[in-house]
Amino acid sequence: MRYIVLFLILVPFLGFSQPGQAPLELKEGVKYYVHTVEAGNTLFGLQRTYGTTVEQIVADNQGVEKGLVVGQKVYIRVALVTVEHVVQKKETIYAISRKYGVSVNDILTANPGLEENIQVGQMIRIPGVDKSMANGTGVTDVVEEKPVENAEVQPVVISFEDSIIEHKVLDQETLYSISKRFMVPIEELQKVNGMKSSKIKPGDILKIPVKKESIEKIEIREVPQVSNRKVDSTLLFPAKSNYKVALLLPLNLEKGPSDYVGSLATDFYMGAQLALDSLEKKGLKAEVFVYDTKNDTISLKKTLSKPEFNDMDIVIGPLFSENSEYVGKWCKERGVRMICPVAASPTMLRDNPYIYHAVPSDLTLMKGLAEYILKNHSKEQILLVKPKNEKDRVLYDAFRSAYMALPVNGSRPKLVDLNPQDVITYVKRGLNTVVVYPATDKASIMSFHNDFNVEIAKYSATSFWVYGTKEWLNYDEVSVYNSRYSFGYSSPNDFQYTYPEVISLHRKFRSEFKGDMSKMAVQGFDVINYFLGLMVLGIDIEKQVMNEYSIDQLGAGNGYENTNACILVIENGEFKKMND
Repeated sequence: MRYIVLFLILVPFLGFSQPGQAPLELKEGVKYYVHTVEAGNTLFGLQRTYGTTVEQIVADNQGVEKGLVVGQKVYIRVALVTVEHVVQKKETIYAISRKYGVSVNDILTANPGLEENIQVGQMIRIPGVDKSMANGTGVTDVVEEKPVENAEVQPVVISFEDSIIEHKVLDQETLYSISKRFMVPIEELQKVNGMKSSKIKPGDILKIPVKKESIEKIEIREVPQVSNRKVDSTLLFPAKSNYKVALLLPLNLEKGPSDYVGSLATDFYMGAQLALDSLEKKGLKAEVFVYDTKNDTISLKKTLSKPEFNDMDIVIGPLFSENSEYVGKWCKERGVRMICPVAASPTMLRDNPYIYHAVPSDLTLMKGLAEYILKNHSKEQILLVKPKNEKDRVLYDAFRSAYMALPVNGSRPKLVDLNPQDVITYVKRGLNTVVVYPATDKASIMSFHNDFNVEIAKYSATSFWVYGTKEWLNYDEVSVYNSRYSFGYSSPNDFQYTYPEVISLHRKFRSEFKGDMSKMAVQGFDVINYFLGLMVLGIDIEKQVMNEYSIDQLGAGNGYENTNACILVIENGEFKKMND
């Protein structure tokens, strides 16, 4: 059995009219609720409120699959059942028919031989009863669901976001990053907010038109076979009756729901909760302690001094690197395993075999990119651009070292090292070219992008690829989606709301928390599901919802890191994972 010691979460919810408050209408012999759409209504919400299905609502309301409109009338078929009613004192057949909203003739037809003079305690079948009225006085059982006639059901996928929210711009945010976060095109953000440019500043209030609800048929991706990798026994815990797990998260509960960091931590926790529920069904027996560690060492020290930490098995968190290093030292001294759920400094792993990094470092991602290019671009000209920023030189060196050291079949493709201004001198018609430029600063990226994009316009029927870093996506001025080259980068994970596995988890999240699932919530689910499943239950399923895990120890006496890298490249306006 699993125990949650702390559960303090506020979740938003949408209210809908109850079925009993909606007027009824009879159409072609079928009874319907007539629901008037209000702001925030979704087909998913109507389905839950009226106890029906989205497919049935779509079948009864032509065009509703294109999205709900405020003020629109939606006809929702009343769910009818047959109930067994035990006659009460002073009841008549007429009184019973009025109570359940059915005719006397229907009651007589359903009960052959029934007479007007009924007796107290007599059982009568009542057909065609509104399901919401099926638990009244005298009802002993609901014996039959009335089937829905003439409803052609088609498989659908549903997006439930159709609200307008207000967002306060935070430090370092750009219009592009906000558009990616809320999945709304920049052009739509500019239109709704009356903007003539993409310039924003911290503190600005933006209206976010979150995507309207839509329903469409989708092609289901083939689900890859689950890997049956042999589990490294050093990663497993010895069997015991119960495990103790600590979640250290900067929930910042005293700051309220407007706190950005606290919101991220809360999202992570909600995803973790779903994973814990799933693992419990698979046999996990754990006592889970959740602590609001804020973002200071003092709070951490107080937390780690609590008596339950004397025999703690696993510590997960915190989310800040400086706090992670402090907890890492504490875990090493006491032999407690620590899971870092977000990106952390790789130096933490040195001489500390108790730490596990769930997110690959930037250096590991560069190695993954080198491996991909050697395998998939061996016939193209490969140019490696040296960044001007000293910090980015580390990424450059990591890529180059991996490229030259990784094993290859046959001769190693030539790697040309050069400065940014020299790239265009290597561009030639008919010579397909790959450029690797691991820059992160805005000025360098903009300068290269503008010059290179103009230059390659001259060379038709020639293919160009540019592999950069995730930071390229943060700058509105760098339009990688509309470039003449194909842009790609090495990412820790692959996340799209349209993936079947994401849709499935999103439905569970909505059902449990009545809200939309963020990427951080998926991270919480994946980290908990993988590491507790591996270490406690011995289940090593490397492919999770958005992360893939390949846990390797970085040398004897050091910690462990997820060394899997996802190579994402833009195809048809969307990022696609290339190294499946």
